[in-house]
Amino acid sequence: MKENILKQIMASERFIDELIHEELLNTIQDLVFIVRVEEPFVFRYTYMNKRAMTHARLTEQAYEKMFQEVLSPELAEALQQVYEKVVQQKQVYIFQDVVRTVERDEHYESLLNPIVVDDVCKYVVCITRNITDRIQEQNRLVESQMRYESLLEYNSDAIVSLDEKGIIGYANPAAYSMFGYGPKDLTGRPMIEYVSKENQTVYEKAFFSTLKGESVEIALQSCQDVHGNLLYVHLKTIPIIINDEIKGMYMVARDITHQALNDLQTKYFAYYDQLTGLQNHISCTKTLSEWLTKEQKFAVILVDLDGFRMVNDTYGHKEGDEVLKEVARRLEKNVGSAQVFRQHGDQFVILTQEHEQQRVEETARRIQAIFQQSFLIQGEGFHLGASIGIVLYPEHGNDEKTLLKRADFALDASKEQGKSHYNFYDNRQDDAKEAQLSLKTNMNRALERGEFQLYYQPQVNLLNQKVMGMEALIRWHNKELGNVRPDIFIPLAERTGLIFKIDEWVLFEACRQLREWIDAGYQPVPIAVNVSGKQFRSQRIIETIDDALHKYRISSDLLVIEITEGALMHDEKSEQVLNELKRRGISIHLDDFGTGYSSLSYLKRYPIDTIKIDRSFIQEVNADERDAKITTAIIHLAQTLGLEVIAEGVEDAEQIRFLKQKNAVYAQGYYFEKPLPAPEMEHLYLVDE
Repeated sequence: MKENILKQIMASERFIDELIHEELLNTIQDLVFIVRVEEPFVFRYTYMNKRAMTHARLTEQAYEKMFQEVLSPELAEALQQVYEKVVQQKQVYIFQDVVRTVERDEHYESLLNPIVVDDVCKYVVCITRNITDRIQEQNRLVESQMRYESLLEYNSDAIVSLDEKGIIGYANPAAYSMFGYGPKDLTGRPMIEYVSKENQTVYEKAFFSTLKGESVEIALQSCQDVHGNLLYVHLKTIPIIINDEIKGMYMVARDITHQALNDLQTKYFAYYDQLTGLQNHISCTKTLSEWLTKEQKFAVILVDLDGFRMVNDTYGHKEGDEVLKEVARRLEKNVGSAQVFRQHGDQFVILTQEHEQQRVEETARRIQAIFQQSFLIQGEGFHLGASIGIVLYPEHGNDEKTLLKRADFALDASKEQGKSHYNFYDNRQDDAKEAQLSLKTNMNRALERGEFQLYYQPQVNLLNQKVMGMEALIRWHNKELGNVRPDIFIPLAERTGLIFKIDEWVLFEACRQLREWIDAGYQPVPIAVNVSGKQFRSQRIIETIDDALHKYRISSDLLVIEITEGALMHDEKSEQVLNELKRRGISIHLDDFGTGYSSLSYLKRYPIDTIKIDRSFIQEVNADERDAKITTAIIHLAQTLGLEVIAEGVEDAEQIRFLKQKNAVYAQGYYFEKPLPAPEMEHLYLVDE
């Protein structure tokens, strides 16, 4: 239609007026501009269809006006030059330009048609079309082609294309390099010529399967290079499909000659751990199978590192890998003729033909001894422990699966005793495993069932016998299990990740109880809440505390956060969290002081308010001279640093006298009161304002 219009326009000048008075040009999707030519090179707009007006932001008021009168100087000058060229040459002229918008660049192509009467150009008809989509598609195709070429040209694998007859049409540089041939040697030649005779049947089968639309992989395919040498390659075929028809295929070849001829290296990767150099779990299974076949007595020792996750969390996986390599070195050096395997992660297996329990225990103690020396990480000493589970063959099982499962049961029993213990399997551990499963199942439902409860133990000023604060302690009562001790369910919660929800519940419940007491008119005292190391190092700890304080409108000076030294192992994160707490006016207690590592460095670096002397020192303070001296030193150290001290586990008057002699001010323990539920605490220790 548009071509007919142009012919009519060019055939009759009078038709211009007819078109202008009709709406025909407004139906055209392109932009139409008609410009009258006056000498010398004066151009006046005569007509624009609606799309043209919108695009140029002009109206009919622009009719009979020159470019310079209605357009920007830059655009007017550019159009002037183009239109002059059309008038001079009296030929159709095509040009492209780009209009930049906020969303994207718009590409336009303009066709300028001179209307010539008696060899004089009277009009110029400009038809402009938006070709943005076409340009983008061209660019996409060009980019796709470049990506495709890059994939082929820079691929380290040899890639050749074959037609339906198996003739090589293309080979990438890697193919020339791998086989030593040049383009003239490969292009146009049948691929089968380069396959060794003994493998031609395999090649032909793969070739014809690919022509049927299958992608085939051949594990080992020997081909000949230019010198006649055999290359072992991993060959993969990919059908080339064009318009639903298979027009040939690509063959991708990877040179695996080195691996094929180096069986020892392949065996090493299959049976040895690449990080530590120890035999891996596959070797362990193989060795166990061989020993079981021989029916000789032996012991399986399962070793799991205590505290290794903190190495990764604190220093990163690179340093963690170095620690694992050092553990492997120490194990191999100290277990004699036993074989050491890295099972997975931070778990190791030792197989020893020692079977007598006393001799196996000696091996276990030697293993634990290697952890007495700290590991040097970034110039700092870091202590790890090892929990050990032991099974004996044939007493504890007759197959690999049973032995390793029961070694794992024994390992769990060691972990429940704390760090650095070893245990032999016994039948009761099966029952213990079932009990632990029941415990875990019930604990997962305890929050939604409302089975947790907070008890409160007063912290007393020894000078005036007044309660200066209290510690919130979680308790769990389950209909099936009864009262479950915290030292049983808290470690399990930490292992399963439920500790995050429990910690949050404790924070919110303590703040809720404070609000209840305040609303009842009682004079509140600060409540200390224990936060686990995992929660303390999480991203949400500050947000959780803020939410709890805000929800129950609790002043920050009524909340105390108690953390253990283990929670401070991640130096940078710990310092950031502690400083955020201090900015909010929240006091910080360092719990179980003296039982961890690097305690003095924590006191120096972190904004600690109070240290709590662990009950293990207080209990024997009047009977053990060393405990008395340690407790005295801790009190004097705290006083020197301007810190408060709370003695935990105080149970008798002799301990009180000792603490007063050392000028300790605060204490907590059964001497004053056991942990109490909120109503009893309220009745005995809280007073109306």
